[in-house]
Amino acid sequence: MTTKLSIVKSGLNRANMNAIEYSQKAAELFAIPETATLIKKMSDSGKASVQDIANTVMLDPGLAAQILKLANSSIYRFSRKIESIDRAIQVIGVKSVYDYALIFSISNILGREQSKYINVDNYWKQSLITAIMGKYIAKLCGERDIHRVITSGLLHNTGELAVLRVNPHLIKDCNLIGPTQKPRFAQQQTLGFTYAEISASLLQRWLLPDSIVSTVAMQHHDDVPSVTMESQIIQLAYELSLVMAYPHLYNIEQHVPSFLYECLDISAEQLVALYDTVKDECNDTLKIFNKNVSEAA
Repeated sequence: MTTKLSIVKSGLNRANMNAIEYSQKAAELFAIPETATLIKKMSDSGKASVQDIANTVMLDPGLAAQILKLANSSIYRFSRKIESIDRAIQVIGVKSVYDYALIFSISNILGREQSKYINVDNYWKQSLITAIMGKYIAKLCGERDIHRVITSGLLHNTGELAVLRVNPHLIKDCNLIGPTQKPRFAQQQTLGFTYAEISASLLQRWLLPDSIVSTVAMQHHDDVPSVTMESQIIQLAYELSLVMAYPHLYNIEQHVPSFLYECLDISAEQLVALYDTVKDECNDTLKIFNKNVSEAA
C-alpha cells in the first residue's frame, strides 16, 4: 500500500518535474564516453570505414570486449565465432555501435548501490526480453531493420534509470504492480507520466534516430495498435516481456491484448512457441549487460 509520505513526495514531484526535465537532469548525470561521441561523429559523416570505427572502438578495451561478446551472443546467432572487432561491427551494424556504447555505459553505472532501489537483474532481463522478442517478431513480420528493433527494445526503459538517478525514493511506488495494475499505470499514478515519455526524451538528447525515439515513445498502447510496424512490434514485445519477467503476475491469455498480435498477422500459438527460445537466449546474454551477473560468473 502507498504510504502518506510517498503520496506527498509523488505529488511534489508531479508538480515540479515533467518527463522532459527528468531526461535533462538524467542526461547531465549519465556521462557519454568520449569514444561513443567520436564513433557517433564518424558514423554520421558517412566517410569512415568499418576499419576506422573498429580502430576507434579498440581505443576503449572495455567497449571492445563487450562488442565482441555481443556479436558472439545469441542476440545475433552468427554461424561462426567472431574474433575481430571489425567483423563484430559488420555483424551488429555500423550505426548500432554508438547505440551499444550508450547501453554498455549505462550497464557500467548500474552496480550494487542501485540494487537497493531496483532489481538490476530484472531491469536487464525485461530489456533483453523486449529486444530479443522484438527481433523474432520482426522476422515473422518481414521487418528489415532488425538492428533498430533490438536497440529500441534494449533502451525502451531507460526512463526508469532517469528516475533512479534523480528521485530514487519514487521507484518503490512506481513498482507497486500486480495482476490488475501493470507498470505503466503505477508510473502514471506516481509520476504523472510513464517511463516511456522520459525514455524517449532521453534518447532524443543522446541523438538517437527519430525512428527509435518515436518507437520508444509509443511503446504503450491505448487499446489500439500503433501506426508504424516497428512501434507495433515493440508494443507487443513489451507486453510479452512483462509476462516473461513477472510470470507470477501476468500471462498471455489475460494480459496481452489479442489485437497487438493480430494486427501483425501473428497467432497466439506462434507467440507461445517463441517463449522458450527467447527465455533461453535472454539467460545466455544477460551477463553481457548486467555487471553484477558478469562479476559473479
